Amino acid sequence: MPESSLNSYRSLTKNEIFSKTSIPLENPFFLRLDGWKFKELSEAINAEKPFDKKFAECLVYAGRELFEKGFSPALIYVVSDELNILFTSPAPFRGRVEKIDSVIPSMVSTAFALCVQKLFGKTATAAFDSRIVIMLNEEEILEYMAWRQTNAWRNHNNAYAYWLFRKMGQTPKEIAKMLRGMKTSEIHETLFRHGINLIQTPPWQRRGILIYKEPHRKITAEKQNIRWKIKENWDLPLFSKDNGAKLIQQILEWVKEKRRA
Repeated sequence: MPESSLNSYRSLTKNEIFSKTSIPLENPFFLRLDGWKFKELSEAINAEKPFDKKFAECLVYAGRELFEKGFSPALIYVVSDELNILFTSPAPFRGRVEKIDSVIPSMVSTAFALCVQKLFGKTATAAFDSRIVIMLNEEEILEYMAWRQTNAWRNHNNAYAYWLFRKMGQTPKEIAKMLRGMKTSEIHETLFRHGINLIQTPPWQRRGILIYKEPHRKITAEKQNIRWKIKENWDLPLFSKDNGAKLIQQILEWVKEKRRA
């Protein structure tokens, strides 16, 4: 092919509208992945209602894959059908939004679908939408985590209420209208009156699951050796409280320590 023709084709790269969009390299950010049509997917694989631990295990497995493949997130907060993936400097793909928003969701989708096939014995097509949320400092990271956990509590209440009302004969459309008009406290009280005490449900359902790397130190006569192991925390504190904030701060300190090593 003549070189002049190739040059004319290469000029089309100027039409790649997001190719030069990048995240400021000094800023930490969350990549939030939300399951696409996961209600339909959960029904197709006969997942338990309103929450299925095997389903949660598949989300965690997909998150672990990012650690295993060397993307080095600071932490991953798994809740409902979300993966909130925190990256601190350096950003993957030199901060290129186009790459981050395509490669990572693709990898998570594949890993999740493979786990579903293994644990549920069913073939599933899974997809996640993706958004990037820039953080300016550690305080914003803590606020973000507390926000997503508060949202998880609301979703937790809604999920139990939805299936209670379905058993009572309400249609999905009627339930959606009812829930929109109820405060979380009202939903909680309604469930309690029907014998459902959400405080007694598993912590991972109410508060989510955190994945991060934890140091394991072995001191010998010569030196201190550190092995970094992936930790799954299924019994989380409230991030809005001191012990929850301290856990996140400790993880961020470990990330800094690992990078200094």
